[in-house]
Amino acid sequence: MTEVRLSFRSLGCAKNLVDTETMAGLAREAGIEIVPEGPDTDAVVINTCGFIEDAAQESVDAILELAERRRSGQIKCLLVAGCLPQRFGRSLMSEIPEVDGIIGTGDFDRVVEAVRAVLGGDRPQYLGPPGYLAPEDSPRVVSTPRHYAYLKISEGCVNLCAYCLIPSLRGPLRSRPVESIIREARSLAANGMKEAVVIAQDTTRYGEDLYGRRSLPRLLRQLALVEGLEWIRVLYAHPARVDDELVEVLTTEPKIVHYLDIPMQHGSDEILARMNRRVSAAEMIRVVDKLRRSAPDVVVRTSLIVGFPGETDRDFERLLDFIKEIRPQRAGVFRYSREEGAPAADMPDQVEPPIAEERREIAMAFLAEISRGFGESRVGTVQRVMVDGPSDESELLVEARSYAEAPEVDGVIFVGDRLLSPGDMVDVKITGASEYDLAAERVEPARTV
Repeated sequence: MTEVRLSFRSLGCAKNLVDTETMAGLAREAGIEIVPEGPDTDAVVINTCGFIEDAAQESVDAILELAERRRSGQIKCLLVAGCLPQRFGRSLMSEIPEVDGIIGTGDFDRVVEAVRAVLGGDRPQYLGPPGYLAPEDSPRVVSTPRHYAYLKISEGCVNLCAYCLIPSLRGPLRSRPVESIIREARSLAANGMKEAVVIAQDTTRYGEDLYGRRSLPRLLRQLALVEGLEWIRVLYAHPARVDDELVEVLTTEPKIVHYLDIPMQHGSDEILARMNRRVSAAEMIRVVDKLRRSAPDVVVRTSLIVGFPGETDRDFERLLDFIKEIRPQRAGVFRYSREEGAPAADMPDQVEPPIAEERREIAMAFLAEISRGFGESRVGTVQRVMVDGPSDESELLVEARSYAEAPEVDGVIFVGDRLLSPGDMVDVKITGASEYDLAAERVEPARTV
C-alpha cells in the first residue's frame, strides 16, 4: 500500500544523480509512490552536494526553500541526504528544525527506513561511515531521458588532493565488478539507452582495489559489446593515469566518442605540487598531444582552479600559457573554495576572493574564445547528432548533441526540425556558432536509385 507520495530532488554532479536515482528505486520497490515534485508531493528527499562553498550554499538555499513549504504545510516531511549531512552532521537539523531526518552518504540504502521513521513521528539521523556502494541488484529510477544514462563505475577516492573533501565525504575507492556494470548497461540499453556516460570520482583508478590493476580499458572494451549502445563517453579521467593503453581504447573503439574529460586544475607546477596532484604541466601537455595524435578530432574537456593558496601573478600567467598550449575545447574555471577539513584550508598565503574572481573571469574569457573558435571551425561540416528534445528557444527547434557535447555540461546544437524525437540520431550540417552553442539544419539522406 502506498504510504506517501514521495519526490526526490538531486543537486550537484551526475554522480550524485545516480545516488538519487538509486534511492528512488529503493523507495518505489518498497511500494512508495514516486511523483514529480509539485502540489501532489507529500514528502521530499533532497540529495545535497557539500563539495565546495558554492555547492553547499546552493544546497542550503534549496533546503530553506523546502523548509518553508514544510512549515506552511505544503509538504508533510523533509529529509536531507548526501554530502551536506555527511559533512555537517546533526547540526543541520538543529539549525533548520523543519528538516525531519538526515541520511549520510554511507546510508543511502536506508532511505525507505528513514521515510517510514519520519512518518511514524521519529527524526532519524543516519550518519554511518561513507562506505556505501550500490549492490548489483539495487533498483534505480533513471531520471535522464531514456536515450542516455550515467554509469557510475566506482565510488570514493584515494587521490587526496589538498583542496578536496571527497575522501572524507565519500570514503576510499570502491569499484564495482565489470560484470555488474555490463549487466546494468545491457538493462539500460534494452530500455532505450543509446549513450552511456561513464563516471566516477576518478575513472582512471577503476579496478585498482578490486583487481589489483587499473581496469578502465578492459571495462570499456566489454561495454562496447553491449547491443543497442551507440555512444560511450568517459568523464573525470586523472591526467596522470591516461596511459597508452587507455588512449588506444579511447581512440580506436568505434563506440567510444572522441571526447575525454580530464580535470587538470592548473598549469603551474608549483601550484600543482601544493594541490598534491602528482602530475606536471608538461606531462599533461604530453597527454593531450598523445590524444590528438591518435585522434585529431578529439575534444578535451577540463576543469581549472584559480586562487589556490600561494598562487602568484606568475603562477596565473603560467596557467594562461597552459590554456593557450592545450586549447581545451570545453572547460570550466572554479574559484578556490577554502573548505574546513581540507589540507589547503590551513595553507599560508590564502588568495583574496576578489583577486581569485578576477583571475577566474580572465581565464574564462580565454576559454570562451577557444570554444568559439572550435565552434566556428565546425561551420559547414556535417555532424552526427543525438536529439535530446524540444528547445525552450523556439517550438520550431530541437536540441541535440554531437560527440563533442556531453549532456548537461556543454553547449547544444539547435536543429531546425521540430519533428525529430528524443533519441533520434541524424546527420546535420552546422550553419552557425556562438561561444558555446551551434545552429544546424538536418541533412536528408541521399536517395538510392
